[in-house]
Amino acid sequence: MARLTPPAREWLAEFARAAENEQALDAMVGEVDDAIVAALPEMDEPLLRTELDASTRAHWRGVLGNATRETITIRPGEETHDLARTMARRGLELRVLLAVYRVGQSAAWRLFTTTAAAEISDAEVRSEVLLHFWPRTTQWLDASIEQMIGTFVAEREQWQRGALARQAATVDAVLAGQDVDPAEATAALNYPVAPGHTAYTLWVDEAVADADVQRLLERAAAAVHRAVHGEHRLAQRIGARSLRCWSTGSAVPDGLDLPPTVRCALGTAHPGIDGFRRSHEESAAALMVARRTGRPFVAYRDVEIACLAHGIAGPDGPSTLVERELGALADDTAAAARLRETALAYLSAGGDARAAGAALVLHPNTVRYRIRQVEQVLGHPIDERRVYVELALHSVRAFGVSPAARP
Repeated sequence: MARLTPPAREWLAEFARAAENEQALDAMVGEVDDAIVAALPEMDEPLLRTELDASTRAHWRGVLGNATRETITIRPGEETHDLARTMARRGLELRVLLAVYRVGQSAAWRLFTTTAAAEISDAEVRSEVLLHFWPRTTQWLDASIEQMIGTFVAEREQWQRGALARQAATVDAVLAGQDVDPAEATAALNYPVAPGHTAYTLWVDEAVADADVQRLLERAAAAVHRAVHGEHRLAQRIGARSLRCWSTGSAVPDGLDLPPTVRCALGTAHPGIDGFRRSHEESAAALMVARRTGRPFVAYRDVEIACLAHGIAGPDGPSTLVERELGALADDTAAAARLRETALAYLSAGGDARAAGAALVLHPNTVRYRIRQVEQVLGHPIDERRVYVELALHSVRAFGVSPAARP
């Protein structure tokens, strides 16, 4: 440090104080991680982004903490190892981990040089700062990468050897819509796939100490399991602070008794292997809403229309809506098509049988008769779930009747 002139030393000390300013540090982390996600779409997933942010924050603190020291102490935070382990568990390749560091280093250096250029008018001082900071940053990241490779490889080998690997592969196959034998899936998961399933995702706030995370996740998972009247439960770690679960239960909880530092995204109940996937897609959609809004608990049933409107309901979202709301009205028959046409005209006319009849060139009494038939099929008055029914009718009219839409 003695080699630095006072102006260079003073500027570096001031820049290093960003590690103590959460707002400034958040901005630095965001800029670097936005660059990483833009370059690596594999990292663009809410829970993975959370761990990426925590890892980058730990690296910035480490680098800034060494900015004005004569001797560099390289000790990456546990958050950096958590990201490497999570990437290994997700089945990402080592090259992705290395690319995270390569892109991150480039973005961090760009941020540093831009800041220095804007704040240091003296070219000699600026050059001195850059020449001092670059080797220290490179030394920190080179040593960190070496440690992360070791963590990643060790986690991947353990994952591939254990029963968790078989479980994870089965879950991935089911979620991907592959043809999986139910008996084999049940054996691999140690969880019955035939009954109805409710999927849910849980994650713990970043402020919670690492030592408390597992206990809180288990407590929260047990609470949701009880709330849906679950008999069997499957839990899968998908990050250092997150868990995705399925329970063989279909009760609709009025509320959840969760620890205040645990968040939850809840799907709805569906039967069989297909239901295992559908409920997870709903939980994933609810998770996106929770992450965007900051809400601690989001149930898909409460945000279904918004998820469909924003295109985040998953590939099965529209057919699930059609199947549930229309039932036999979604049959590929002339009779069902007539009833759908009449129901949509009736709803579009605000429940006015005369206006609907005029649009369809039918007598109002014919419209009323058909609406009574529609309500018999629905099992409730047509106005009872009007928004859902009308959206389902529009979906069938636009895309036609598919096997997935039939009861």
